[in-house]
Amino acid sequence: MISEADSAPANFSRERLRLARLRAGINLRELADRVGVSHAAISQYESGRSRPGSAVMAQLAFACGVPRQFLTHSTRPVTLAGLDGTHFRSLRSTTKQSRGQAWTWSEIVLDVADALERFVQLPAPQVPAYTLDEHSSRDDVRAAAEHVRAEWSLPNGPVGHLVRHMEAHGVVVCRLPIADDGIDAYSQNSGDRPVVILVTNKDDAARSRFDAAHELGHLVCHPEADASGGHERQAQSFAAELLMPEAEMRKVLPRRFNLNTYARLKGEWGVSIAALLYRSRTLDIITEAAYRRAVVEMNATYGRRREPFPLTRPDDPTLLANAFAIAADHGVAIERLADLANLSESDVETVISGGKAMPLVRPGVPIASIAP
Repeated sequence: MISEADSAPANFSRERLRLARLRAGINLRELADRVGVSHAAISQYESGRSRPGSAVMAQLAFACGVPRQFLTHSTRPVTLAGLDGTHFRSLRSTTKQSRGQAWTWSEIVLDVADALERFVQLPAPQVPAYTLDEHSSRDDVRAAAEHVRAEWSLPNGPVGHLVRHMEAHGVVVCRLPIADDGIDAYSQNSGDRPVVILVTNKDDAARSRFDAAHELGHLVCHPEADASGGHERQAQSFAAELLMPEAEMRKVLPRRFNLNTYARLKGEWGVSIAALLYRSRTLDIITEAAYRRAVVEMNATYGRRREPFPLTRPDDPTLLANAFAIAADHGVAIERLADLANLSESDVETVISGGKAMPLVRPGVPIASIAP
C-alpha cells in the first residue's frame, strides 16, 4: 500500500495552495473541513513541512475552485513578496482576508500575461525608479513625477489616456470587479512585471484615472509596500503632480471658485473638480476658507459622492485584450490559454475582458507582438 507521503506529487506548490485558499476567501480550518483533513495538515502543506498526496491535492483544488494543476510549480512562480509586497489604498477600512482575496487576482493576471507571452510579445517593463523615503519633501514628489514625464516623453499639459501610457511601458493593468468597496485599486512590482488592478465600480472616469496615477506612484517611488500610511500620502501627491503639474496649474486655476471654469478644466485635464479644488488649496492658490466654502457649495448642490459633468470615457486597459485578439486571430482559444496558465476558462475571460463576455475561438500556435 502506498502512503500519502510516497504518492505526494513532487511539483506541488505550497505558495500556490495558499494563493488558491486566499482566492476562495477561506481560512485554514475552513479548507481543512472542506477536504476532510486536519487543520494541522493544511498548515503543514502551506508551510512546506509536508505535501498532500494526489487524491488530497485534487480535493484541495476542488475546494478552492481551481484546476488541480494550479497547485503545482508548472506555471509562473508566485511573486516573492506576495501579499505583504502589495500596495493597498486603505488598510484600515479593509480586512486582511479581503486584501488577500484581492491580491490573488494580481497573481492571476500575471499568470494570464505569462501565458499570452507564449504567443505575443508584450512591451518590456520600463517603469522609472525614483525612490522616496519618509523624509522626502513635496519637492521630491514633484521631481519624481517630472522624472516619469521626462522618461516617458509625456506632454507638459494633460497626460491624456494614462493607462495607455502605462501599458505601453510594460505595466499590466486590469480592471476587475472587486467585492470589497474599501479597495479602490492596488499594485505590486516585486516580480518580473509590474501590475495594477483597478476596480470596476467607479462612476466617474476622473476618479479612476487618479487611482491609476496613484498606483503608478507606488511603482515608481516605493520598491516595498508600507502599512504605515506614509506611502499612501506620497502616492496621492505624486498622482496630483503627474495629472495636475504645479507649473501648469498656477497658470490655469482661478483665484476664486467658479463652477464653469472648473468644469472646463475637468474636461481638459481629465481630473475631478474635487481634485482640482484640493490642488488649488495645497498650492495656496485659494485660501482654506475659500476651499471650504466651495466644498460646501458642491456638496449642497450635488452631494458628497457625485459631481457634475462626469467624464464618460474611462482609461480602460486594452493591452491584454489586444494581445488575446492577436492570439485568437492565429487560432488560440480561451481553452488553450487557460491550460497554459493552469486557470479556469472563466478566470481567463474575466482578466482579458474585465468581466465582460468574450467569444471563444479555435486553438492554435501564433507568433506576434503587441503594443497598446
